This record gives sequence, structure tokens and C-alpha cells, in this order.
Amino acid sequence: MAVIDISPYSGDHCESTTLLNMLRNHDIELSEPLIFGLGQGLSFLYWHSKQMPTPFLAGRVKPDQLIRNVADALTLELRAQETASAAKAEATLLQALDEGDVVGLKLDRYHLDYAHENHHFAAHYLACIGYEDDRFVVVETRSLGVQSTSRESLTQARSARGPMCSRSLAVRVGPGGYEESVLAKACRSSILATAQEFLDPPITNMGFKGITKAASLMRKWPERLDRPAEAMGIVGTSMEEGGTGGGLFRTMWAQFLEEAYELTGIEAYDEVAVEYRRISERWTEVANLLRDADDTTVRPALEEAASIVDVLANDERTAMARLEEASR
Repeated sequence: MAVIDISPYSGDHCESTTLLNMLRNHDIELSEPLIFGLGQGLSFLYWHSKQMPTPFLAGRVKPDQLIRNVADALTLELRAQETASAAKAEATLLQALDEGDVVGLKLDRYHLDYAHENHHFAAHYLACIGYEDDRFVVVETRSLGVQSTSRESLTQARSARGPMCSRSLAVRVGPGGYEESVLAKACRSSILATAQEFLDPPITNMGFKGITKAASLMRKWPERLDRPAEAMGIVGTSMEEGGTGGGLFRTMWAQFLEEAYELTGIEAYDEVAVEYRRISERWTEVANLLRDADDTTVRPALEEAASIVDVLANDERTAMARLEEASR
């Protein structure tokens, strides 16, 4: 079989890039920021378990939720299939590709032929757009673009275990009841849901409370981490370059709010977009402070970074409260 004839898109974030290519195959053209926003993508999580050598600062909702939220918002047909059988997983994928569907796959990219990962992450998404002989053609994010990988490597990547993994998850989407006229209402509903979750998080590690907690815990990293400077570099790089679009996903959220303003005419969205662009720049400043620190500057860098994060907790709380009020 040849590769499905679409114009592949490689974006910033893996899950939104995957869904964009799936929708494009059905002639639904949405921007990546719009998909991210409709997916209620913006969030915050601070996580550091005893098994983790470095803390994790996440700026988005957990894997799988973004695609599901977009499907709900736009009344799309979503078919997700998991299986512990590698043979069944491959057969299902081949059938979907033969039927002309772009398929979203959740896997650990570490195992793929073209990858040069130095860590495992079993909740990565990519779009599979075809196969040729014994190789599969996939669409990655911007740094990798369109790639091909062997049947064996794809099977291994799809069946990998680890935090947030699935059993060879494959996702297909259909236009279902989608109509372009629903976009304005969907934007408003998604912004309201995102703001409410951010302002009233289920645990104190999330939302604006999580940002406040992160600021406090960052100051304790020199005592709690074996190699603080190294860990800070990993955290800062992840915040800025780990598929976030810069500024811990805040740039992408600002772009979404600008599009939401164009669709709804709600001026608060445009005004808060300006604020979130400023907030994004401050998160980038935090990431750079962490990345640039060495063994001699760990404490002052952390103090400066934590002070910025403290302010950002209040800034984001204020911005989200305004979005919540404007979206009711």
C-alpha cells in the first residue's frame, strides 16, 4: 500500500499534531492551537515521586484527554482500540490504513528506528499514514517530521510498558456530526472547563495551587536532589523544548485564545491572550534559569526562578478567573 495522500503536518505537541493529521484526512482543517484549546489542553502539574530522579513540571492535561475532549467538543466519531496481542494490534492497524484512515498511535518512541531518545516515555503520540513493504510511515512533531520505521520497532514501541502507557492503543476519528458552526460554542465551553479545572484542581499539585507548591518545593531541591544542577537542566529543557511550543504550553494557549476571540467576538479572550503571551515569556525565563545553572549557581538560580513562579501562580489564577467569568 502507498502512503495516504495528505499534506502531513508536524507541529509542536505530539497529541495535537496527531489529531490534526487525522482530521486533515477528513478535510477538517483546524490549527494546532485551536485543537489544543478545544482539547482543554492547558493545565499544570508538579510531580516528584520517590522513584523519579528529577521533578516533573507539566503544563498540559494528561495524555489521552486532549483527543477525547476535542472529539466531545466537535461531536466527532472516535474509535479507540487497545489489545495485549501484538499480532492483533498490527492487523487492526493495517486494516485501518487499507481503508484510508490516518491512525493515531500511542507508544514509546525510544524503540523506533529513527529515534535517539535517552529516556523512556510510553505516552508519546504519532500519526501513522501508511506502510510500504516492511516499514510504516509516520508523522512526528516538528523536530522529526515524516519518518519511517520497521515493523519490529513499531511493535516493540507500541507494546512498551511504563507510566501512562496503554496496550498498543490505536485511535481513529471520523467526521461524525461535525459542523464548522459549532466552533464558537465549543471554544467557549472548552475555555470554561479549562478555567474551572485550573481554579479548583482536584489535588494541590495541580492548577494554580500546584504552581504555588512548585515554587515552594523548588527552593528545597538542593537538599532533595542528588545532582541539583543536572536535574534543573533536565526540568528546564523539558519545560521549553518537550513539545510545549515554548513557555510551558502558554504560547499555544495564547494563540488559541486569539483564535477563540475571532470565532466568538468575546474581547476578554483577546485581552487575556496578551496576558498569556507575557506569562509564557516568564515561564521561558524560568526554564532558562534552570537550564543555565551550574554547581556554583544552583541556589541563586533556584531562588530567582521560584520567585517568578510564585508570581506566576497569582497571574495565572487572575487570568483564568477572567476567562471563567467571560465564558459563562
